[in-house]
Amino acid sequence: MTRNVSAPGHIGSSVRRREDERLLGGHGQFVADCAAGAHHVVFLRSTEPHARIARLDTSAAERMPGVIGIHTAGDLGLCGVPIPSLTTPDPLFTAATSCVLAEQRLSILAHDRVHYAGQPIAVVIAEDRYRAEDALEVIEIDYEPLAAVTDPFQALHPGCPVLFDHLDSNEAARLHYSFGDVEREFASAATVVSGTYRMNRHGAVPLECRGVLAWFDPRQQRVEVTTSTQVPHMVRNAICAVTGWSRQDVKVTVPDVGGGFGTKANVYGEEILLALLARRTGHRLIWVEDRQEHLLASAQGRDQVHHTRLAVDNDGQILAWADDFVVDIGAGSLWVAGIIANTAIHLLGPYRIPAAQISGRAALTNKTLVAQYRGAGRPEATFALERSLDAAAREIGMSTDEIRRRNLLTQADMPYPRPIPYRDGVPIHYDGRDYRACLESVLDALPRDEAARCAAEYPQYHIGYGLSSYLEATGRGPHETARIRLLPNGRFEVTAGAASAGQGHETVFAQVAAEALGVPFEQVRYVPGDTERLSDGVGTFASRSAILAGSAVHKAAGQLVELAAARVHALTNADRDDVQYAEGRFHIARDHSIGWAELARAATVGGEQESGGALDVTAVHRVTTVTWTMGVHAVIVGVHRRTGIVKVLRYAVSHEGGREINPRIVEGQIIGGVAQGVGGALFEQWKYSESGQPQSTTFAAYHLPLTTDMPIVRVRHLHVDTPANPIGVRGAGESGTIAVYAALAGAVDDALGGHLHIDSTPISPGRLCRVLDRAAS
Repeated sequence: MTRNVSAPGHIGSSVRRREDERLLGGHGQFVADCAAGAHHVVFLRSTEPHARIARLDTSAAERMPGVIGIHTAGDLGLCGVPIPSLTTPDPLFTAATSCVLAEQRLSILAHDRVHYAGQPIAVVIAEDRYRAEDALEVIEIDYEPLAAVTDPFQALHPGCPVLFDHLDSNEAARLHYSFGDVEREFASAATVVSGTYRMNRHGAVPLECRGVLAWFDPRQQRVEVTTSTQVPHMVRNAICAVTGWSRQDVKVTVPDVGGGFGTKANVYGEEILLALLARRTGHRLIWVEDRQEHLLASAQGRDQVHHTRLAVDNDGQILAWADDFVVDIGAGSLWVAGIIANTAIHLLGPYRIPAAQISGRAALTNKTLVAQYRGAGRPEATFALERSLDAAAREIGMSTDEIRRRNLLTQADMPYPRPIPYRDGVPIHYDGRDYRACLESVLDALPRDEAARCAAEYPQYHIGYGLSSYLEATGRGPHETARIRLLPNGRFEVTAGAASAGQGHETVFAQVAAEALGVPFEQVRYVPGDTERLSDGVGTFASRSAILAGSAVHKAAGQLVELAAARVHALTNADRDDVQYAEGRFHIARDHSIGWAELARAATVGGEQESGGALDVTAVHRVTTVTWTMGVHAVIVGVHRRTGIVKVLRYAVSHEGGREINPRIVEGQIIGGVAQGVGGALFEQWKYSESGQPQSTTFAAYHLPLTTDMPIVRVRHLHVDTPANPIGVRGAGESGTIAVYAALAGAVDDALGGHLHIDSTPISPGRLCRVLDRAAS
């Protein structure tokens, strides 16, 4: 068969998002919208950051009207049963970086000891939420408090009490790698700058909190779980691992999801518990997290400290780079391997670095659990490296754009090898085109002289200009799945293993399928995946969906065409070589062709091919390794002369990416990422007292950016082909966030005229105000 699709150019078109009409019209279907007929679940959560449970008495609560049951780890046989680990690095990466991971045991329900405030201890089931919460209040629990550890360096000190009995220290992970003659370069360098950079704990805080609905279907003899997640197949696999059920015993479905950003790319004990209890009780059960609960108990992010040294010569060329960092993962993280590895890899940045020495550790403390949050180690690594570059530029009297210009990789350097493998074990080769071109592009999009115009427009502010480059590994494997089937009406239904949490999958995957099939966009409909429709999948995180799921959709479309061509051959008795596919039809002769609608009719009962089965294809796309996205952010800020409050006045991003399936959606991803970066750089922080008590459990204490805190963001896309996948795309889901912290910090430095070097986020207006007062006096 000859295949000439003559694609109508769906990829690259900014068609309107199909989701918008439903979601903006209030017709979305989220977990909380599925509560009809369900009994409500609430969780008794620890009020202590570290303690033994001396007594737990649920008898009074069990007697209350409307209470269906109260369950503990002992009741459910879950004492000592952990949530299964989600990821481990490839052995080649482990060997190259001397990576060691401790055996974490994240409990589903605490049994005899709690390790953070907010940890679930017991489950209350009642007829409605009101009765469930009333019962929660009369449960009696006594604690024997234990000393809490909230400082990661204290946790890693040999004399610190070990928080988990099965471990011999509080170190959850460590790694180290080096290349080049690091110490010789530091000894001979013209300039060495040292710093300590801290990115405090903050996280996703999506519009929709978590939620789980579960019930036992007696006809199918399986538990059906609807959960607000980015990783339905991981949730299914974890439920099966804990319960011993087969994959056919549980179905996991994802409804509309109101944002995930990594906090929902995690498996939680609540998901496992509702599945278990639905089967045990036979009831339809729902749990919807409230906002205070979310701020207390959902997985958090960031929380890293970096001790750095950077050596440059008199021309500003990087000679050597060293970083020793610590990640505070709280009471545990299913993603610790990814976070510490991402940080270590991305510390090399988009620069020529001939010698480096990188060490990292993850510490267990008595804080809430940690998961991957948008960027997952990349923003923290970028902050440390970019702030060090700014410090070196100041030390040698060079502009921040010039020091980057002299070190950024160019077309002559590509592909650029690094002397370590990626997490998948494959040696790293940056596959971009010209990273310096991104710098020149962003300087054109937001010229430095625009700062002077801002100074005239905003006389109440000190004005500053900042830059930051970033590098991002995208499209992490190992695989993703997709399915396309021909419907009886001649249209197509597409689904993929990557669950949408607001990325526009209904639109972009339909665009990919329509182009691969050479049919009108309106002929393709995307439906969300579940673990029955697609039995295997990985999920949505790490800027991977467009690359892996999009490529799987493309592959499935090609296989569907091949399968359909065989049907055409059988219908017409034409030679396979004489069947040509073009413009959505199978051409047999000059004046004869068959379309998809005719093939669909032939496959129905009574049709010529009723025994042939459905035209239905499932494809798996695997990648050898990641592809790389790079960019540069530029920002102009104002620091209020009297209060020290920072206002973002102008922002621009130039990024080197691949083919854009839907440019408007890519632009939206970048702008949304910038907004989250602004939040983390200026406002957001989960604070804990020295005794481990959380102090940021309402929006009065955990501050988010407002629409008034965001300027218009100018986005430039520098297209770079990649042969790494059949549709030529690179990931961009985290590109907007990674560089924001360092860019804003550099701009604040500039605004204060060198009186301060920002080394931590969120940037404190009080600290800026004090610096301004000292400068004025």
